[in-house]
Amino acid sequence: MNQQLQRYGLASLIGLGLLFRVAYLDQKIFWVDEVATAIRAAGYSKAEVTAQLATGQPHSPADLLAYQQLHAPHLPLRRFTDSLSALSRSPEHAPLYFLLVRLWMGLFGSSVSAIRSLSVLFSLLALPALYQFCRELGRELGRELGREQPEPIAQLAVGFMAISPFFVAYAQEARPYSLWLLTLIVCSTALLRAIRRDQPRSWIIYALTLTLSLYTSLLTVFVAVGQSVYLALQMRDRRRYLAAICLTGALFLPWVWVLWSQQTALAANTTWMRTAAPIWLTPAIWLYSAAVIWFDLPVVTTGWIAAAEAMIAATVLGILGYAIFRLIHLPSRIGLYLAALGLPVPVALLLLDWVRQGQAAATSRYLIPAQLALLVAAAVGISQFKQRPRQLAVGLLLGLSLISCLVNLHRIPDYQKDRNRANPELAAVINAAPAPVLLAEPNQTLDLLSLSHSLRADTQIRIAPAAQLLPQLDNCPPSFLFNPSEAMLTTAKQLGLNPKTAYQPQLLLTQDSHLTLWQVCSLRL
Repeated sequence: MNQQLQRYGLASLIGLGLLFRVAYLDQKIFWVDEVATAIRAAGYSKAEVTAQLATGQPHSPADLLAYQQLHAPHLPLRRFTDSLSALSRSPEHAPLYFLLVRLWMGLFGSSVSAIRSLSVLFSLLALPALYQFCRELGRELGRELGREQPEPIAQLAVGFMAISPFFVAYAQEARPYSLWLLTLIVCSTALLRAIRRDQPRSWIIYALTLTLSLYTSLLTVFVAVGQSVYLALQMRDRRRYLAAICLTGALFLPWVWVLWSQQTALAANTTWMRTAAPIWLTPAIWLYSAAVIWFDLPVVTTGWIAAAEAMIAATVLGILGYAIFRLIHLPSRIGLYLAALGLPVPVALLLLDWVRQGQAAATSRYLIPAQLALLVAAAVGISQFKQRPRQLAVGLLLGLSLISCLVNLHRIPDYQKDRNRANPELAAVINAAPAPVLLAEPNQTLDLLSLSHSLRADTQIRIAPAAQLLPQLDNCPPSFLFNPSEAMLTTAKQLGLNPKTAYQPQLLLTQDSHLTLWQVCSLRL
């Protein structure tokens, strides 16, 4: 009876997870990274879109939306090879997800909900994959402890992930992270089975799943390094593993060649990762990223609400810490295997940041292998608690996850879509003006494509360098400058356009990237 209730409970959590993943799927901000997904899948590079739009000529929001559609009414259909070409000019992003998005758009259309639904699908497929992964871990633990462990661990882990506010949030984003999560789980399961069975077929399956994960995210390289260290410590005969790695390398060689041939583009596209950040930011983000697996409410920095949030987050981290403590003290290799999964990416990024004075390690979405490992570690560790503490811990974590998902139905988590979070407010100011004219420099083109989803149909958009754009305002009504550079503001002042702030978002951290809006009015009208 107890097992039947557990199955009903797990089914309920999965059902809630499905509802949370599809709720308001088309209403949340389609931010600049998702815009990049859409234009690359449609066959355009950022440079091509910018060149075609940054002419100083007036455009409507529909003109900008057209570049985010596979079958745009006034643009020629771009071929699959165009998508490959666009992706090769952004080599920092492995191509598998984006090519799948193109196929998906061909089947289901180019609406926001259609594009994002592919990520929803991958996130849902991750749940049965996680179940199998945890059953493999549970079998390993059962052999060590002399009793069966697979079901409780698997059910607990799947329940956690089903309504995890972090994994739900990325399930609703048109980016590769849900597919990366799925490939990491499948690859990790394949490795466990290959070790257990040690047959050529099992190692070939591992090689293929690792290749898929590499073609989803280049950060999988560090996960593969962690797995190799685990294998070196656990297996004496590693010939089949080495053969599998050679097969993976051969299959991934085409994209290695792209990386080599596009080194200039790779360096230019990852400039932001080499921007200096405060020394405290990375450890703070790591703790935050661990807590938001279960607890994610709007961050408040002052008052009793901030104190309450800090106490709840500390409690979540305390439960997680004790679960890891229990896991470490189990007579099993599970802890080492999860460490091999979760530690390599954050450690590698931290070392790269130290060398380049950057901030890549302070990016939550890059820590998905670590968050996956922490979630599974929590399931394993909590399954070893005594009954009453286990019930309290599970009830608290699931309750916090449920509350977080309900609160986040209409909002965007604080770690997500940072650059374009203020799109609704920016659009409200622009849309309230009669016959609005929006002016921007070419480097703001993708942000304008993001904002175009919220603008009135009659908004006039002009994109060009400031020296070309601003003198055209002699015969224009009052206009807006979209996230202008200091040079653009200086030029506007020199031309007597009297720029004034129209919208400045409130920032959680001074380091947060954001967009501003200025209004100008020609004194020569």
